[in-house]
Amino acid sequence: MNTRTQHHARGIKALYVRILLILLPVLLSVFRHVSKRIRTEIGYFPDGFTFMLSVRGKDLACACQKTASGSFRRVKPSEIASDVEPGSGLASANPSAVTIDYVIDFRSLNYAFDCFSGGLTLTAAFAQRAFSTRGSNDYGVALTYMFSALLRMFFGWRAAWRKPAYSSN
Repeated sequence: MNTRTQHHARGIKALYVRILLILLPVLLSVFRHVSKRIRTEIGYFPDGFTFMLSVRGKDLACACQKTASGSFRRVKPSEIASDVEPGSGLASANPSAVTIDYVIDFRSLNYAFDCFSGGLTLTAAFAQRAFSTRGSNDYGVALTYMFSALLRMFFGWRAAWRKPAYSSN
């Protein structure tokens, strides 16, 4: 692949990931009505719980906050506390700033694209250390199950998301 083609492919991947990050709060809010698994995992998060997905080295990130109604809203970058590290569990000195309770940071655009396009399950991505996390393990487990259910709904037809065939051996 030549350099121009590689650059074009990175641009397409970045656009795809950006679109899914933009849609994320809406997808979670809608699919909680469709999937019992997603609804159950959302139930583990307190009202106001905020998580962030990001791609290291890229301007690709989305912060979502659970509302009192159980839906999610996008948190604007200007609302995020700048005096505490996201996922640290520390309170901001600014009471009106939103602190991030949990962060999933993909190590590269390729890993994020592979997960968001159904080419790689979160379990496989975790095994490959495709992302790092910060925050409480309880929240991390619930987020992993919630995202797995969401991605499986989208990409159940993809080989990475099919249930393994069991052999009779």
